[in-house]
Amino acid sequence: MSSTLRIGGGPRDGEILKCLEQHGPVALGELCEELGLSEGTATAFLAMLAREGRVRICEVELAG
Repeated sequence: MSSTLRIGGGPRDGEILKCLEQHGPVALGELCEELGLSEGTATAFLAMLAREGRVRICEVELAG
């Protein structure tokens, strides 16, 4: 797998979408761990996918 990151149809887009399809909604940290991405990289890709309407980002507060 290439380490080159590309925005828009790149290999990371597919990896993120596949992970979400397999696992359903996940926390950012879980997604990063699963795919070996930094939080910044994952956030950038998720924001791009959300702008394209391919994912929906939800914020959930834990009861404490």
